[in-house]
Amino acid sequence: MKLSSLSAALAASVVTCVLAACASSAPVNEPASPSPPPPPTAFVENLDSDGLFAFGKAGIGDISPDGRAALDNLAARLVSGHALDVVHVIGHSDRIGNPQGNLRLSTRRAEVVRDYLVEHGVPADRITAVGRGDVEPVVECGNERGQALIACLAPNRRVEVRVRLLD
Repeated sequence: MKLSSLSAALAASVVTCVLAACASSAPVNEPASPSPPPPPTAFVENLDSDGLFAFGKAGIGDISPDGRAALDNLAARLVSGHALDVVHVIGHSDRIGNPQGNLRLSTRRAEVVRDYLVEHGVPADRITAVGRGDVEPVVECGNERGQALIACLAPNRRVEVRVRLLD
C-alpha cells in the first residue's frame, strides 16, 4: 500500500509539474521595430516641357525661370546624393506638327537638359539624352482645335529624367 501511495504522489507531482509548465510561458521577445526601407536605387523625375521651354522651343535661352529652378533642384539632388550609375534624359513632344520635326524638338530638349545638368555637376560620362518625338503620349485628345488642342496635349510635352543609383 505504501508503494501505491508513493506512486500516486509521484503521479500527482508529475501532473502538477506538467500543468505548471503549460501555464508558464517563455518570455516574449518584443518584435524589433522594422528597419527603415532601403533608399531607392532608381527614380524618375518628370519635367513638364511647357514649364521648362516655351511652346515649340528648345534652346538653353528658352528655359523658363521655373524650369531653371526645377533643373537646379534636380542637379543638386543628383550631385549630393548617392553615386550615379546612369542618368537617362528622354525628351517627348506632342503630335502637333510632323513626326520628324517633333523628334528633332524632343531630342534637342533632352540634349539641353542633359547639358544643363552636366554644367551643374552631373558627371558627363553618366548621362545620356534621347528624343522620342510623339510616339509615347500620356494623353490623347479628340476633337480639340487650336489653343484647346495645345492645352490638352501639354502633358505629352515633357522631359523624363530616369536615374539609376549605384548600390
